Amino acid sequence: MLKRFCLAVALALLVPVSPVVAQHVDDNPVVSADDAFGLTVGLESTGIYSPQSIRGFNPQSAGNARIDGLYFDQQGGLSNRVIEGSTVRVGISEIGYAFPAPTGIADYDLRHATGDDATASVIAESGPFDIRNISVDGSLPLVSSQLQLPIGVSYMTGAPVNVANFGYGSRIANIGAVPQWTPNDRITVRFIADWQKITQAQTMPIIFTAGNFLPPRIGRGYLGQDWADSQYLSENFGATIKAKLTQHWSLAAGVFRSISDAPVSYADLYVNTEPNGSAEHLMVGSPDQNSASTSGEVRLTGDYTIGKWYHEIVVMARGRDETAHYGGSDVEDVGMGNIGLDTQVPEPDFVYTARTADHTELWSTGVAYQVRPDGLGQLAVGVQKEEYEKTVDTPGTGESHLTDSPWRLYSTAAVPVGKASFYAGYTQGLEDSGTAPSTAENRNTILPATRTWQVDAGVRLPLAPKLNLIAGLFELNKPYFDLDTDNVDRQLGQQRASGLELSIAGQITPTLNVNAGALIGEVHVIGPDLAAEGVGSAAFGQPRNQYLINIDYGLPKWPALSTDLSVYHFGTVPASVNDAFYDSAVTVLNLGARYRFSFLGAPATLRVQMQNVTNVYFWNVQFSPGYLQFAPRTVIAYLTVDLKKKAAP
Repeated sequence: MLKRFCLAVALALLVPVSPVVAQHVDDNPVVSADDAFGLTVGLESTGIYSPQSIRGFNPQSAGNARIDGLYFDQQGGLSNRVIEGSTVRVGISEIGYAFPAPTGIADYDLRHATGDDATASVIAESGPFDIRNISVDGSLPLVSSQLQLPIGVSYMTGAPVNVANFGYGSRIANIGAVPQWTPNDRITVRFIADWQKITQAQTMPIIFTAGNFLPPRIGRGYLGQDWADSQYLSENFGATIKAKLTQHWSLAAGVFRSISDAPVSYADLYVNTEPNGSAEHLMVGSPDQNSASTSGEVRLTGDYTIGKWYHEIVVMARGRDETAHYGGSDVEDVGMGNIGLDTQVPEPDFVYTARTADHTELWSTGVAYQVRPDGLGQLAVGVQKEEYEKTVDTPGTGESHLTDSPWRLYSTAAVPVGKASFYAGYTQGLEDSGTAPSTAENRNTILPATRTWQVDAGVRLPLAPKLNLIAGLFELNKPYFDLDTDNVDRQLGQQRASGLELSIAGQITPTLNVNAGALIGEVHVIGPDLAAEGVGSAAFGQPRNQYLINIDYGLPKWPALSTDLSVYHFGTVPASVNDAFYDSAVTVLNLGARYRFSFLGAPATLRVQMQNVTNVYFWNVQFSPGYLQFAPRTVIAYLTVDLKKKAAP
């Protein structure tokens, strides 16, 4: 039904059809990115970081997500129906950004309205493992340009090819809208409604070895249980307003409701795996695991120019109120198995117990000041007062209570020297620590908020008119959470991430763009008696070095065609909490092309990419306390067509 609705929306916009300034056919993060630290545009991303990983940490779980710059406590995932993409703000991109965060910020960009004409982008995708995806994203002018309705629907079978779910199917239905009301040139109000349901989500096994060695090499593909289909629901609602109040003062505010619900979920675990692949096979069933958060921010900004000096004052209040229910899971030993065999076991008769209830509140007020003397750079300082409170009601244990009320400070500065711009910053934070993984004894438990701090400095240097080099040093400190010897996820010490970041991004020639980055460093673990806890000095699952090279080349003799190459390199990775052994370094190569043409008078692009060209095989430990296989060589393709229906005269 939803697929037929997608096609009906597309056909309705086909007549009459005329060329349109591209909405999505020109999506290309390598061409669009200002740096190599992380940009997502549509279906593709570039950069050494992502909204799930910055400098080895997760900004989403830390509470560092933003929507159009406004505080947003994300529980359910945001879909492409309501966002254009995301930008990672770290290092020099945080200079001048009010109230930055130590582990970086994932800033989501809401879908844009496209003017007086009705427009739509239709994307049809096909890939391995029965991947089929169709989406229609349009913008409808309801009252000329004053009231517009960006809206989209999509339906997908299979799952995106990545290290976490390749070969494992699901059904994903999604509808979202971002209505926009602009009564005049001083006020813009936007609403958000995003609904995404995942059903028949097959569960991928996670491997734990019996000693300091990697699992044996096995075939890549589906090895899960046919009955272990999980379900997930993500919902996001909200509204933002931006208004010019006076000549010097403006208002930006947003309120959001984010919901994540897993009414049925499973974990498939092979523990004490031997070199021959034999292992104890455990299945974990979990009752309804859910979390919901209401969050938002109100921000007043005043800007004044006095002589040649620009001054900006920001007054902010933000907060969140989150409730969650987790736990109550049941673990069933289904006997000995082998990780390389597709052996089906009967579905256990899981017996669930009472769940833990968790309530968290965080309220913050702050003020920031920025000054930019003409030609002399800029300086920003800010302070926030945090009020944090958590109440956890654990069955059989009772209620526990945790509070904290720190002050948070930050200061950033940038100074031009010739063509170069030098920057430095210091930022304090109070950040969440995420949740315990499904493989832990305290699975899905929300871990407490912790105090963090970061210092960084570097330089941005133009190499060509449209090509920039960024080099920076950083040190980031926060508590270290991982599995202890009893398989409980808890704080084991302090972790200190430090290293060198490099970025070269931009246009070398009119047909050659590059996006290259590197993170050279290590995450150290510090504590009074780490050896007694079975904890090593290097953080588990964090690669020492990682490199990225993305090149996009347009063929001068065939301007409709461009080719691209991506090379990702991950250095050696501690593969156990006690650092007893390391996973080897790996390099992954992707090759692709884009062909631009006209379809019924509308611009279109055919995108084809071969991922993991050399079919490198390795066990990945970066996304789980256990081992997951990395995806094999695959080929994906998708077709994008931008449509436009002229407004009635």
